[in-house]
Amino acid sequence: MVAVAASERLSPRASQAVFRALLDTLARPGRVLALPEPGPGPVPGPGIVPLALAVVGSPVAVIGDPDWQARICQATGASATSGADASLVAVYGTPDPAIVSRLRRGSSLAPENGAKAGLACRRLHEGGPGEVTLELSGPGIPGTVRLGVDGVGPAVFDALREANAQFPAGIDVWLVDERGQVAGLPRSVRQAVL
Repeated sequence: MVAVAASERLSPRASQAVFRALLDTLARPGRVLALPEPGPGPVPGPGIVPLALAVVGSPVAVIGDPDWQARICQATGASATSGADASLVAVYGTPDPAIVSRLRRGSSLAPENGAKAGLACRRLHEGGPGEVTLELSGPGIPGTVRLGVDGVGPAVFDALREANAQFPAGIDVWLVDERGQVAGLPRSVRQAVL
């Protein structure tokens, strides 16, 4: 188990600011916000999602960086589990569509059981373009907006679209780039790869 210094945990103020940024980007799909500085210590990347949202006993999976899984579980009291069983997931490295396809979706009677996931990407571009450009529509979007994403292949967004096809069941996703920016893709958003 990796020891977590108090300085590596989110302070209450940082946790609240990250939580607000995550909510704001989920409510306004396609909007790119800079995440607040988490404080001293390593930058958590997509692990910021479970780090900010986990409570004691939350089933958490961190794919691609076992050290962050240990850090998040120790800092929050969450329980480590597999990606398919986790309510909170962070995916480091290049996301794989098979990982997205295996995440929990909940059901129409229990949509709250769908996973909330942070996916690593290289860079986000509000308004596009990017290596992959998404056109988004739905709740929280007047008309359509575009979001450019570098470092995530189009097959990941195809898998996400399939996972969210039975709304209100589905997966809420935050893309977290290397510069500490975040964009939300709630399960209610309709997205197409251009």
